[in-house]
Amino acid sequence: MSDQEWRSRRRRTWRVAFLVTGILIGLYSAGWALGAVPLADLSPGLAAACIFVSGVVVVGGCAYLVLRALSWPLLWLSAKLGTVHRGEHGLMHVEEAPIPNFAHMSKAMVEMIERVETESRNYTSLLLGSIEEERRRIGRELHDETTQTLAAAVIGIDLAEKALASAETTARRRLQEVRGLLQHCFDQIKLLVYDLRPSMLDDLGLVPALRWYLESHVRPSGLEITTDFEGATCRLRDDVETALFRIAQEALSNVVQHAHATRVVLRVETKPGYATLSVTDNGRGFQPKLAMDAPRRQPGLGIPSIRERADVLGGRVAIESTPGRGTRVYAVLPGCPEEP
Repeated sequence: MSDQEWRSRRRRTWRVAFLVTGILIGLYSAGWALGAVPLADLSPGLAAACIFVSGVVVVGGCAYLVLRALSWPLLWLSAKLGTVHRGEHGLMHVEEAPIPNFAHMSKAMVEMIERVETESRNYTSLLLGSIEEERRRIGRELHDETTQTLAAAVIGIDLAEKALASAETTARRRLQEVRGLLQHCFDQIKLLVYDLRPSMLDDLGLVPALRWYLESHVRPSGLEITTDFEGATCRLRDDVETALFRIAQEALSNVVQHAHATRVVLRVETKPGYATLSVTDNGRGFQPKLAMDAPRRQPGLGIPSIRERADVLGGRVAIESTPGRGTRVYAVLPGCPEEP
């Protein structure tokens, strides 16, 4: 039950209470008026019926008023718990509590929830930062050690092939096959290094990193790509650029793997105080609420991850999708420093 529903019910309760009170007053007034006719003059059955009806009305009305008075705090508490369940505890009006102790309890509950949410955001921020740092470390090790070793192996095979120029073709053919396998492994590791942490995200910024991702991961799928980066006029904080890149990466991956789309549009805009990113496709769509409530039923969509990355920076994500009508992921995060 929302706050608005609870207030509406409370107003209806007051109206009923006034109506019952008016009826009781009317009955008492009628009793005084009928006092000129003593009950003794009425038949025993009629007199008993009058007494019974009057007693039921009086006792029932009083009982109703007492029960309503006792149930108001429970109704109010139920409304507040419903607000907390919907994640709208910031809109709670604790000063309207019917019992002072309830107001103190509600205030303490809101403060506790806000403290837990703050601690959760801080923990998520540290976790995401640690993940990105680990990505950097693994990427550096793969680049500095593994790729160098593979490159040396390819060079060694080239030298061996030249040394066997006069040898039989079978040995040379097998060397060429091994060189091809090593070259493929080398290319895949280079791609993995960029996937872990694109160096151009640190060196050149968000837009070049997004262009690279589109060309290397999205265009090979055959999707028609439209970009709008004209509004991206400034560099953002490292954590904001990382979050926007990961959100776009997750959304574009969903388009390629799940959407069955033919077209995708990526837009980025930076303004004083905020930055926006949107990914829109014309695919089959889905039901965002079901994906959030039961992520196991639609694995791989990564919606909780997208929301967490925005929430931890004080941003917001809106996911608009209808089955058969495509999907739009829209993120707003802190952007360029505000102009003085």
